Amino acid sequence: MKRDFLTGVLLVNTIPHTVMGLAGKRLLTPLGGPGSSPRTNLVWAATNLAGAALLFRGWRTTDQPDAERRLRTVQHGMLAMTVFGSCYELLASRRRP
Repeated sequence: MKRDFLTGVLLVNTIPHTVMGLAGKRLLTPLGGPGSSPRTNLVWAATNLAGAALLFRGWRTTDQPDAERRLRTVQHGMLAMTVFGSCYELLASRRRP
């Protein structure tokens, strides 16, 4: 299910923006571009987390086998975002002076 895959993507994307925001460092976000402030990163992390929470709606009424199937889809989204983020950072680090 696309919705569950996107949930995984959003959950993983929350992590680096939270870390950099709490560390007081800058990181690219769609809200502020490449030099996004720590505060902007925390706002973006919260936006990702809120989006994931909204996509989780309805899980309480899901039976156990369906929840386990859906969890696998969430995990696939998490894996996809982890691979994408890792590749992006590797390529970006090669372009930096």
